[in-house]
Amino acid sequence: MMERKEILEEIDTLMKTYCDGCFVYKHFRKDHSQKFAQSFCINKCTIGEKIKTIGKQLTYDC
Repeated sequence: MMERKEILEEIDTLMKTYCDGCFVYKHFRKDHSQKFAQSFCINKCTIGEKIKTIGKQLTYDC
């Protein structure tokens, strides 16, 4: 199992690489709402799903 610091670094790297400046997020936020865009990222985007999976490891460490 990964250390907490490693998990946070991996999530940060994924977000900086794929999420910062994401065109799909900007489009959904503009045409629908911020809530809709965030929901898409968490539930349907492959990177969001990966971040969610990695993040679950943080709750198991506590």
